[in-house]
Amino acid sequence: MQRPSGVISAMLTPWKEGAPDTAVLKSIVDFQIDGGLTALFPVSSVGEAGYMTLDQKCRVIETVTAQAAGRVPVWAGIPATTPQESIELAVCARRAGAAGVVLMPASFYHYEPERHLVYFRQIADAAELPLCLYNIPFFADPLSAEMVAELAAHPNIVGIKDSGGEAVMLMKMLALCPRADADFRVMTGREEFFYAALCAGAAGSVTGTAGVLPEVMRRIYDLFRGQKREEALALQLAAMPAMMMMSALPFPLGYKLAMELRGFAMGDPQVPLTNELKEKIEQTRHPLKQEIEKLLTLLK
Repeated sequence: MQRPSGVISAMLTPWKEGAPDTAVLKSIVDFQIDGGLTALFPVSSVGEAGYMTLDQKCRVIETVTAQAAGRVPVWAGIPATTPQESIELAVCARRAGAAGVVLMPASFYHYEPERHLVYFRQIADAAELPLCLYNIPFFADPLSAEMVAELAAHPNIVGIKDSGGEAVMLMKMLALCPRADADFRVMTGREEFFYAALCAGAAGSVTGTAGVLPEVMRRIYDLFRGQKREEALALQLAAMPAMMMMSALPFPLGYKLAMELRGFAMGDPQVPLTNELKEKIEQTRHPLKQEIEKLLTLLK
């Protein structure tokens, strides 16, 4: 059964006239695969899945999977407010040829922990692909380590992207989940914590920065796996200024700015920007460009 590991991009979505720009999206797929990523995650939070209709989500999944053409696995996001829509997206992902699906807690409505367990199991039972959990307290109810460990016992739930950013919670997941499934994969969803998560025993990362700087994130991973930990830590620390600049702007505008600096037309935002925010983005543009160029020079 396919399981997440290594360096996976939470993919950003380029837009054109209110719809995903599939032509640019295809070029992003090639860029990220050429950058050494081990898998792709379209229809993500940083990819503005919340702005997409059901049909648009399916179109993005189909485009990314077709363009990847088996070169790397595709873990398709299936976020929704209802289990029925998530299941429909899982069907779309399977038909498109995705390797697995990624599911966050139901957005908008808040559930008690027991209902979250029912929600995830309902979708995992129906999905015909391996399912990776997604802990994203920024947008949805948080998943506790104990809840994740319970869900890890489900035969179709194979890992988690943990974007909570709490070191203690990550450690608890790493301790508890193997009791239910020895091969359950804990992936950090926070780029700032990548090196530390690998040291703790995480299987890799799923981040927006992996989509923007795939070669940098892959190099950190390869250095760590090659027992060159001092070099891996040095590169992680060198990448921190760029990571902090991207996250300092309202999510996900900093990541979209960085993708533009890497040569991709990301299109107009779905909600127009205020003049103040436009000014803040422009103030970030040159310093972020310098940090990206500095990082790429370090790889030579």
